[in-house]
Amino acid sequence: MTAYTLAHFRLTQTLFWRTPVSIGIALGFPILFGGLMPLMIPGGLRGGTPVEIAIITGVIVMGAGTLGFMTLVESFVMKRQLLILKRLRGTELPDLAIFGGEILTVMSIGLLQLAAIVGLARAVHGVALPANPALLVVTVLFTLAVFAAMAVAVSGRIPAQNATVVASLPFLLLTIGLSGFAYPISAFPGWLRTVSSFLPFGWAAEGISTAYLGRNYVGHVGSAVPPEVGILEGFRVMGPGWLVLAAWLVLSLLAAKRWFKWEPRRG
Repeated sequence: MTAYTLAHFRLTQTLFWRTPVSIGIALGFPILFGGLMPLMIPGGLRGGTPVEIAIITGVIVMGAGTLGFMTLVESFVMKRQLLILKRLRGTELPDLAIFGGEILTVMSIGLLQLAAIVGLARAVHGVALPANPALLVVTVLFTLAVFAAMAVAVSGRIPAQNATVVASLPFLLLTIGLSGFAYPISAFPGWLRTVSSFLPFGWAAEGISTAYLGRNYVGHVGSAVPPEVGILEGFRVMGPGWLVLAAWLVLSLLAAKRWFKWEPRRG
């Protein structure tokens, strides 16, 4: 299985770098936002978090959503409609190897996206480098894997390529609304925090904020500055978040395995 997954990973990597539109959406869009948004919003604190960090955190989550979900939904539906997926399935590749290769491609490109956003924030806006780089990388990779698995599950039910916006737009709005990009998570009303606790967006944002500032933003409420946490402590406080992300990853892969439609669809 591992060999098949890696073989498909190499194929999807090649296809991605030969598709300028995918490169622009996956890398250019979040980098542009990361460069411009901090210039348009006054500094200060937002829910106990420096505004520039809150914006960069939101940009990272939004970038993961754009790359992991929107780009992959478009790619999967296109490949299905052009019979590429059906031909791949006719080879020795298992279904999960096809899914896994696509998800690994998203994760590897996501690391480049993350490095570009962090580097831009540092060079252009003077944002300090993350206090816990390991937590940042693990959180982003886990988030990308979850979003990509969700994309695979959803894309199998989309009837045609021109209908991908029906799934992508609500996902993008959830990413923007629940990642702290538009409104601080710490100031969410109780009912919205409860809803968010079952979804991956807020957990990803809180893990990234904790990694950036070395303070415990997981479950943080109010405007007070959270206490400092060490590197290992940062991973520990994200415990409930890891469980939520893992649950979404497993459920999405099971849904994709069970309900994905390999035949081209019309309508």
